[in-house]
Formats: sequence, C-alpha cells, structure tokens
Amino acid sequence: MEELLTVKQLKKYYPAGKTNFFGKHQQLLKAVDDVSFHILRGEVFGLVGESGCGKSTTGRCILRVTDPTEGSVIYDGKEVTGCSPKELLALRRDMQMVFQNPYSSLNPRMTIRQSLEEVLSVHQIAKGKEAMGRIEELMDLVGLSADVIERYPHEFSGGQLQRIGIARALSVEPRFIFADEPVSALDVSVQAQILNLLSRLREELGLTMLFVAHDLSVVEHISDRVGVMYLGQIVEMGSVEQLFQNTLHPYTQALMAAIPVPDPAIKKKELLLEGDIPSPIDPPKGCRFASRCPECFAPCREEAPVLREVTPGHFVACHLYA
Repeated sequence: MEELLTVKQLKKYYPAGKTNFFGKHQQLLKAVDDVSFHILRGEVFGLVGESGCGKSTTGRCILRVTDPTEGSVIYDGKEVTGCSPKELLALRRDMQMVFQNPYSSLNPRMTIRQSLEEVLSVHQIAKGKEAMGRIEELMDLVGLSADVIERYPHEFSGGQLQRIGIARALSVEPRFIFADEPVSALDVSVQAQILNLLSRLREELGLTMLFVAHDLSVVEHISDRVGVMYLGQIVEMGSVEQLFQNTLHPYTQALMAAIPVPDPAIKKKELLLEGDIPSPIDPPKGCRFASRCPECFAPCREEAPVLREVTPGHFVACHLYA
C-alpha cells in the first residue's frame, strides 16, 4: 500500500524558564523530540501514551495548527511544513481534525446550520439551497436528524456534539482525519457509538486516520498500527497484533497491565511504575524511561536507545533488544 503521510524527525520545542541578557530563553521544553512514522492510504494509525507525552502536539504539527520547530511532514508527496498560507488553505480540505472536547469545539453563539454553512462558504463548496442539501446529507451520515440543525450547541449531549464535530470535519470531503482523543470526554457507552461511527465512515469513505488516545483498549478497537509515545518520543511501534500479542517495551507492558479485564475471575499481573517522570525541559541523556523502568541496567542511563526493527514491522527503542 502507498504511503499517504510521512513524518520524519519531527520536533516541537517551546521556550521555557528565564531569558538571558539578550532576551532569549535559556531552556526549551521538548514536547515532541525526533518522531518519525508513516501512515498508509486507508489506514488508521493509533498514537497512544500518557497525558503530556506529546501525541496531540504531534498531530497538531502535522496539520500545521502548530508550526513544528524542525522536521519534515510529507502529505501525498507534498511537503506540508513549507506550505504558504494559500497552499495551507487548500490543504485544509484534504486534512481535517476532530477535536477532543465537543463542548468547546463549536461556537456557542452559532446554530449547527450556521457552523456548517461557514465551513462550506470558506472553502467555496456550496451556498444557499445547495449548502442546506449538503448539511442534511452530513447529518444523516453521522446518525442525526436534519431537524436539529437550527439548535445551538448547548442543546445537545456530548455524544451528539461529537457527531456534529465529525460532520463538520467531513463537510469538505477530506481524505485524512486527525482524531485528537475524540472519545475521552464521553461516557463509556457513548464512546462505543462514536468509535463504531468512525470505523463505519472509514470503510464507506476510504478515510485515512491518525487516532490519538491514552486508552490502549480504545486504540486496539479502531487501529491497524499503533505507536507508543513516552516523553516526546516513540518507544514502540507495530501492528495491533504485534503490539498486543508480543509487547516488548517495559513502558508498553505497563500500559497493557493497566487495561481492566471485565471478568473478575481473571487476575492480571500488576505492573506498577515507580519513580517520577523526567522533566521534558531537561530529559536524561540515556533512556527517558530509565528512572521508572523495572528492567533498567547500566547502558540505559548512559546512552539513548534507537528505534530499531526487531521483527518485520515491529519497532522498539530499548537496550534489552539491542
């Protein structure tokens, strides 16, 4: 399968701390630090990790919602990081985002019809009766009645608002969707409905998706391949089967151990992480997980591990597999 998106050595640093005599910040917060991966056409790539690991920032840099500090993002053969504002507007039709919080992602002063009409107007897709017809199609596509389009966001539940957010993203007929933890703010029963909706839309519309979450069980349900992030870097990457049946990195193993099992008769082995997460402003020179890793040994504190292919398609950054 052909690659639709390629990310190479992506970095995003934020200035932090005090400034020096010349007004420059003496410290940098390394939110994303040398991240590389690719996504095939029609594939769902899951990005998972603890809060603050840099997964959402990675997605925002890919869409140029946030400008990356360094690195390359190639979408359908075109470099995204060097796009002009005009080129970026055209690219927005192909690359869209579903936001984490459905309550704050819609303008509370605009009806649903106005919010969707605005998107269609900005991208010069449809106006008037043609726009209304498109909006009714979108409502049906996400499982909502067209009768609700004159309501305001506060009149909907979280699940309904997220469906509207998905409809807004699909209104410009994109090929790539960045779903930034789209179910984390929803009830468990509603989460399943939104995940099933995204899976169905992916099949019907042939979408390619970057799906960000901190819940591995959610990622397993929807993804084809998964990348695990820790403190701004990918520590393990592979297919869902490889990651869940042959977990390699100690951090991924800890995440797996935290997944609850709905059968009280089954007792899972507890794997509690000790120690503190290092600061992204001053990460250790060796493995960033070393201070919390139960398998840590001498090289882990001295040399940063490289993401290497252990088995075909299964990559891990750990000295245990050097």
